[in-house]
Amino acid sequence: MPFELGVVLAQLTSLPEDPALRLALYIAMALALLTLAVMAQVLVLAELATRREARRQAFIAAWRPHLAAWSMVPDTDSLPAAPHGRRERLWFLLLWSRMQRQLRGTARERLNELLGRLGMLGPVLGLLDSRAAHRRLVALSCLRYLGDAEQWPAVLPLLDSRNAAVSLAAAQALVAMDPAHAMQRIIPRVEERRDWALPRLEALCQQAGRQAVSEPLLAQLSASQGSIGRAVGLLAWAEPGQAAPWARRFLAELPADVQALDDEARDAALRSLGELRDPRDRELLMAYLDSESPALRLAALAALRRQAGADDVALFTPLLADPNWWVRQAAADALVALPGVDVATLTTLLETLADRYGQDALRRAMAEGGHE
Repeated sequence: MPFELGVVLAQLTSLPEDPALRLALYIAMALALLTLAVMAQVLVLAELATRREARRQAFIAAWRPHLAAWSMVPDTDSLPAAPHGRRERLWFLLLWSRMQRQLRGTARERLNELLGRLGMLGPVLGLLDSRAAHRRLVALSCLRYLGDAEQWPAVLPLLDSRNAAVSLAAAQALVAMDPAHAMQRIIPRVEERRDWALPRLEALCQQAGRQAVSEPLLAQLSASQGSIGRAVGLLAWAEPGQAAPWARRFLAELPADVQALDDEARDAALRSLGELRDPRDRELLMAYLDSESPALRLAALAALRRQAGADDVALFTPLLADPNWWVRQAAADALVALPGVDVATLTTLLETLADRYGQDALRRAMAEGGHE
């Protein structure tokens, strides 16, 4: 029995004589070693990540009370030591930015003062030169809350970054520093930067304010040749009084080829005039109630509703027979909301309507408006 066992062990531990089988055995052994190495690496990285997360949580727990207390009452006598090391400085800036999002007014200014007292402005500017996009985003977030125009030259080059997130973050920081100057740089880039989503641009306009947006936006629209482009989508963020001359001129110009007309631009112009509520625009707005585009009819109706009176029942009634559902509903809502229109008038109108869909729209508007 011992002899037979030794023979079996010898056969198991000896390499096969066939070269193909021997190669397969070598490959299997290499794969087994590689699998063990990968498993060991995963375990080591998981352990390191766990320890790093524990250190980060301990760092946040230690610094959050200091930031909260400083945002209420600055205490220069108990100023903690500045974070040391690249990782701790990054953790601090992330925590500082997160707290800034929750604060307003003097509390935000106090945290800005703390950042300066800790000497963290230098590390923030250093992150702008990082190759990692997330580090540049952290720096730009901090500079946006600081709003210090002295850092303008450091941020401006990032406005042309190929990374859309970085370029938009740079735009936010520039707007926080100098809204008017920033929009003069941002608006001319709107057409070429197709990766800038319109909602993000609208948020920038809201942040900058209408006074900062109006001049560069209208200059861009006036200088446009042919199609107006994406900038017209921001017209709602311009001052209506300043935008009105361009909107009137644009709406009054009828090109030879109507199909080439930019309906989005006309829609924005109609909405801008509607916000102005100038009676002088009434005839121009009424002309677009007969537009072939349902969106333009709806925009003209909404604009006229802002300046409509009790005598405009006849103006909105034909739109109850409009083939577009949205236009019919808007016309019904406009009729119900007219000043001085009572239940009797609406009931009589409902009985005289020949269009069944118009009757349904008016009946719904009356029910929702409490005119049943």
